[in-house]
Amino acid sequence: MFFPLWQEVLFEYEGLPNGIMEVDYRCDNIIIQFQQDRGCLDFSVYKNHKQPLNLSWEKDVHQGIIKTIPDIDPEWYCTPCYELVDFYINFLKERFDTFVWDE
Repeated sequence: MFFPLWQEVLFEYEGLPNGIMEVDYRCDNIIIQFQQDRGCLDFSVYKNHKQPLNLSWEKDVHQGIIKTIPDIDPEWYCTPCYELVDFYINFLKERFDTFVWDE
């Protein structure tokens, strides 16, 4: 997985409620979506409008952030910072090819 080869399909911030900003990348039928909303930066992965069967936000992402960034406050674990962006990119690089899809 290498983002520059992916197509950026959406980048919006004006007119969205609560200062939401979203960037979507697409490769074939897979969409990676980064969204900042109310001070939190989240990501989602979809293929044909479905998330991977073997991806748990709580178990994989939330716990991974807390383990990877030990100084982060668990209540504010999605607060944007360089370490969080690095975590998301590394997480996707390590797991992207292992995602299982319900097709």
